[in-house]
Amino acid sequence: MKKAAFGVSILLALCVATVAQDSSYYKAIEKGAASPVPPNQFKQMEQDALKDYSHAENYERLATAFGGSTEKVWAVIYGEVFCNLSSDADRRNAIGSLVYQAYEKSLSSNGGKLSVNMTENAQAAPGQAPFESQVEIAFLMAAAPLGNNLMPLSVQTLTQIRKNQLSLLNQKKLSSNELMRWQQSIIAAGHFDAYNYWLFRGARPDEFNQWAKDHQAQYQAWLDWLAKNKFMVQTPDFQRLYLIGGRH
Repeated sequence: MKKAAFGVSILLALCVATVAQDSSYYKAIEKGAASPVPPNQFKQMEQDALKDYSHAENYERLATAFGGSTEKVWAVIYGEVFCNLSSDADRRNAIGSLVYQAYEKSLSSNGGKLSVNMTENAQAAPGQAPFESQVEIAFLMAAAPLGNNLMPLSVQTLTQIRKNQLSLLNQKKLSSNELMRWQQSIIAAGHFDAYNYWLFRGARPDEFNQWAKDHQAQYQAWLDWLAKNKFMVQTPDFQRLYLIGGRH
């Protein structure tokens, strides 16, 4: 009986510690947010997405919430997933614009030295490097060769950075996931440029319109390919709760 009670006490203590850690995380990431999301609401949104991982609206809520936080990594991941799942062009353009702005705001240059800030509160499963930090470092390494040609950020420049970043992540054999595999399939099909203009058209409409005008056949080929190759989420292996749970 005493052993059972002792075991329950340990379990309760672990639960309390986990709740406290979660609360601290959700509070920390809201630093500087215009519209902070209460920790319990934030946690529920992540749990809903983990449970119903093929539902587009779950990712829209997460992208919007993370977009005003220090954790831009999750704003860009959840936002891009939403854009690929949603059939609503207006909402897709709005979230695509949010993703673009998260990338843009993460970049800064001081005295010619480039820096990237996509995470300040990275978490990881025991014995593993935080996924957020891996993505952030790869983004910095991918952007660095562009030097003074980086800002102001254009869709063309961001496309090249993202392509380089994905290549670095694959070379280092870092965690692959549903979104990365989808991006790789688009690259293999030869549509990555068109995909990025489609994804970020809401953020840079003038640039998109000019590119689409000059590349009509290329853009149409992407739309035709997309109509036959729908993005389907088979597992939530790109989600934060999944990764820190050590299930990858």
